This record gives sequence, structure tokens and C-alpha cells, in this order.
Amino acid sequence: MEAPRRDHVRPERSLIRAISNANVFLLLVPLGFIAYAEKWPDALVASFNLAAIIPLSVHLSAASGAIGNRWGSLIGGLVNATFGNTVELIVGVLAVLRNEPRMAQSIMVGSILSDILLVCLGRLALVRWHPSGSSNESQVQGCCFIAGARSTGVLQVNAAIADTLSTLMIITTVALVLPAALCSTLTSRGGSFHVDSMVISFSRATAVVLLGVYIAYLYFQLKTHASIFVDQEQDGQDEADNRIDTEAETQAATCSVDRPSMLKVAAASVILVSSGLIIAKCTTNFMESLDGMAETLGVSKTFVAIIVIPVASNASEMAQVVDASRKQKIDFAIGVIIGSILQIALFVLPMLVIVGWALRQRMDLYFEPSQTYILLLAVVLVNQVLQDKHYTFLHGALLISVYVGNFKESTLYFKHVANLYLDRRYVVVMAAYFT
Repeated sequence: MEAPRRDHVRPERSLIRAISNANVFLLLVPLGFIAYAEKWPDALVASFNLAAIIPLSVHLSAASGAIGNRWGSLIGGLVNATFGNTVELIVGVLAVLRNEPRMAQSIMVGSILSDILLVCLGRLALVRWHPSGSSNESQVQGCCFIAGARSTGVLQVNAAIADTLSTLMIITTVALVLPAALCSTLTSRGGSFHVDSMVISFSRATAVVLLGVYIAYLYFQLKTHASIFVDQEQDGQDEADNRIDTEAETQAATCSVDRPSMLKVAAASVILVSSGLIIAKCTTNFMESLDGMAETLGVSKTFVAIIVIPVASNASEMAQVVDASRKQKIDFAIGVIIGSILQIALFVLPMLVIVGWALRQRMDLYFEPSQTYILLLAVVLVNQVLQDKHYTFLHGALLISVYVGNFKESTLYFKHVANLYLDRRYVVVMAAYFT
């Protein structure tokens, strides 16, 4: 019997292909630098520099993946954990340095919600659906959400991955909600005099605890229970979950043969560092022109922080999840989504609190009540979805409805656009912005 064919791409080819596809859009980088140096309108400076972050993120992701393929899952996981959310970390640090803690918090909340709702939506909408009762040969690939809605297929995911990651996500969210609960309790009891200092102290202690949980999570995922997170081939067979160890050995043997050379690793390291530095510069240019862009386009900085920045920074991650879903690597897609959420909540956000502590800048974990409620409800909804273990297009519709319906900043923004629509001075600007 002929062995089943596996879609396999050598790490070098994967790196070269990803970088080649993103090279076209690197023209946005010099445009962003020129716009900033020549003092173009702030809207153009911010738009060019924010758009330039997208191809740079692709380069950074491809380079970190190549390094991970060479040095194994532990080093690769650490590299991906460090550079996976570089944009959010840099923007957050700059916001803390500019004494804008609410801006930094909004970016973190927006990134988490983008990962939970939008990226997870892309996974549910852009996968090969398994119609119930059909064979592997009759699989249908959903090209968009509308096409997926016509299918009656059902997706399945590894129960161990879903249970472990959803539990971690709930615990993390509770830790982020506690400062708001503490502040509300102290204020209602008339102890508002020391509320700020107590919230800051509690936030710093919580940040240290979350960093410890993050280290334990990395050790759990990459060392002690790495076999749980090994991607399974979605071949429709019920006994696939019982062959995790065999799949792990096969993948390890394949990686040992196809590991990139040291020359490729050196090139990937150069790309990794240079992409990170250029992202830092583009982010700095964007932050310095943010006020002018918000005033010119009539948008709030909260809208930019919650919606625009997370969507741009998660573009490469969205592409990675969609590509994995099309190849039926559903467990891998789930791991990428929730792994990114945990990186932000357990690493990036606590690091911002520590950075603010070291620089004597106010940065705490007390979010605005509306953001706290949205975050908590979104996590509860996604955990309920994960507990089903079987997914249809309706789950994706629920997630996107929460993302669209629970942002008052988005509603206010689009209402403002409607009021300006008849003014000819704004028609061209708005059309170019949304394009």
C-alpha cells in the first residue's frame, strides 16, 4: 500500500518563499521614512509606517521559524515567544514612555480581542470543511466566510490542547480583571485616598506572578508536555488522537533531516534583528504622528489602539493561521491563536508594568470598565466555543458579531464618518484610508 503523501516544505524554501512574497510590500518602509523625514501630513506618515509593519512582521516570523527549525522546539519556542509580539511590545513601551498607560492597555486589549475573535474567525471560515458522513476525497475548501456558511461541515480539534489552553486563558483573564474589582471595591467603601497606590502595588505583584506563570507555561508546552502540542494530520480518522507520540517522533526525524544549515540560520538571525530594529523605527514614527492622524481623520486614539494597530500587527499571524487551516492543521492553528493571546497576557503586558515600574512611569493593570467587560465576556464566549470540540460556521458568526458589536469606539467612529461623508474634503481621504 502506498504511504499517504504529506505536504512538506523544507525550512529553507519556506523562509525564502515567505520573504519573497513580502518583498514587494517593503517599498512601504522607505516611503514611511521619507514621509517622516520630509514632514508629510501626519495621516500619510502614520499610514505608511503602519502599513510597513506588515511585511516586516512576515520577515520576522519567517526568520524566527527558521531558527526554531534549526535549534529545536525549546529554542524555537523561546525565539517565537520573544519576537512573536514585537510590535505590541514596542508600541506598548513607547506608550509607557510617553506617559500614556491607557493607550498601552488599549493596544493589549485590542490585540487579545483580535486574536480571540478575528483570527479565530479566519480559522473557522477558511478551512477545509468535513461534511458529516463524507469521505476525505469529498472535502470542500471554504474560500471565504460566505462560502463557508453554505457548508454543513463540522471541524474537530484535539481535546487536550483545547482544555489546557482554555484553562490558562481563563486564569489569565481573571488575573487581569482583579485590579478593576479591587479598585471598584475600595472606591465603594470610601477608601479612594490610597486606591491608586494600592492598585499600582497590586498590579506590579500580579505582573511578577504572571511572568512566573508564563515561564511555567513555556516549560509545560516546550519541555514536559510537548507531545500534546504536536500537530496532528487531519485525515478524518478517529484514532488519530491516539498516535500523538508516533507523530512526534516522525516530525522530529523529519526536522533532523531538513534542518537549515548554519548559513541559513545566520541569514535568518540577521533578518530577525534587522526586521526588529526597522519595526521599532516604523513604530516610533507612527506613534509620533498618531495625534495628528487622529485629528485629521477624526478618529479617536482608542479606536486606533484597539482596532487598527492589532489588525496590522496580527496580519502575518492571520496569514499563518489561514494557511495552516487550509492544510487541515487545526490543532496547530488553535495553538498559534491561543499561544499569541497568552504571550500578550502573560509576557507583554506584565513586561510593560515592569518597564513602567523601572522607569517610574505609571503603568498598571487597571483597565477601563468597558474594556474589562468586553475582554471577560469574549474569553468566556471563546472558552465555551472551545468546549464544544466541534465547530461550524455559526461559531465564527458568533465571534465576529461580538467583535463588531461590542466596541462603542467603532460605532462612534463610523457614525462620525457618516456625518462627514457629504463633505467632499473628506471623501478622498476616507476612501484612501479604508483602501
